[in-house]
Amino acid sequence: MKSIICFIILFLNFIGQPSSQSQDDNEKDWIGSYHFSAKNRYGMKTGFDIQIIKLNNITVKYSDSESKPKIYKNIKSRLVQKDKISIAFNPKDKEMGTIYIEKLDDEFFISGSPGYFINPGNDDLPLKKMK
Repeated sequence: MKSIICFIILFLNFIGQPSSQSQDDNEKDWIGSYHFSAKNRYGMKTGFDIQIIKLNNITVKYSDSESKPKIYKNIKSRLVQKDKISIAFNPKDKEMGTIYIEKLDDEFFISGSPGYFINPGNDDLPLKKMK
């Protein structure tokens, strides 16, 4: 009886795990280079250049009009929802150092506290996928 219960538990765990093929397919959708820039009402420009090589190997270049660009490398993303990832590019800044990228059909959107301060009232801003 114990062996049957163990078999059922193992079987259910195996079935409940997403296949590596579906994970690979999902990762392929994210791979590419992205660009976003905007000015706030005071004329300050903020921009992100994001390169996703793999979901666990991301480079973020953050630029604003007040200082030289900052580059963050080897960042790992976290899947928030099926079509949304979180990228904590600068964890010491907590929420200001985290952006979210969401995929809706063939369009991508960036959100998070850095974007909110650029354009208050808008949760999602268009993100251009370059390739």
